[in-house]
Amino acid sequence: MNESKILIRSCCEDISHLEQINKKLPSEDKILYLSKILKAISDPTRLKILMALLEYEICVGEMVNILKLPQTNVSHQLKILREKGLVSFKKDKKMSFYYICNDEIKDLLIDILKINKV
Repeated sequence: MNESKILIRSCCEDISHLEQINKKLPSEDKILYLSKILKAISDPTRLKILMALLEYEICVGEMVNILKLPQTNVSHQLKILREKGLVSFKKDKKMSFYYICNDEIKDLLIDILKINKV
């Protein structure tokens, strides 16, 4: 485990660091954007899709085989991930091959896989 950083204690009844805390918080727009991304990732089917895409470009039919779900369900989940800017696709003849198009999300998923609580 990494060395723990010593945290600064802030309390409304003692020493408060409210002003500094508020300065470090992201804007409301950024918070809203991040919460939408995390909501998209938090769905088990979408998370599984993203994990499968970490090292592969996968067509919808193959994703159906991986997830064992109907094609319409898989397409719907991919649409949500596309709308959030997490995945994109490349056309190759009649096939659409999906991939993660956001490197920060890819890094986040790799870090999530390091969590050993299961």
